[in-house]
Amino acid sequence: MSATPGSYILLLRLGDDAEAEVGSLGRLRFSSGWYAYTGSARNGLEARVGRHFSKAKAMRWHIDRLSALSAESLALAFLGESPTECSLAARLIDAGAEPAHKGFGSSDCRCGTHLFRLDGGALRKALGLPCDGVMRPPSCGGGGAARPSIAAAGKAEKGRPRNGEIG
Repeated sequence: MSATPGSYILLLRLGDDAEAEVGSLGRLRFSSGWYAYTGSARNGLEARVGRHFSKAKAMRWHIDRLSALSAESLALAFLGESPTECSLAARLIDAGAEPAHKGFGSSDCRCGTHLFRLDGGALRKALGLPCDGVMRPPSCGGGGAARPSIAAAGKAEKGRPRNGEIG
């Protein structure tokens, strides 16, 4: 498999309220519901997103703590150098997403955060963002090493997820 560069919006659903120790940010509280995290992978989008989907992993990045707690996950893939994770964060703000925790996932840039809480309207708008594909966790269960593939986002309009992509 080639190392496809790109950026992504990782969508995570927490089934219950949770708390997690998140590096220098300390102990953070997360309400149940949907979250969106923006990230990038210069040397392997499939591998990076696959790592986020895995439950069994070393806790390396801020998002690892939250993704390990998620009940459901999905990623919107953006191939190539643009858009950047920072411009995706700006798009989520424009879509009405609420910044979740200051400094989360954004220690290497000037963004306030790369993690956002999504209500129903912001989630629908985020799903409507033009993207190159949708990535889902492998169906093998158990958070194995299988990598997700980038599936075409939708047939009706290229780059937009089909209705009902999140269930």
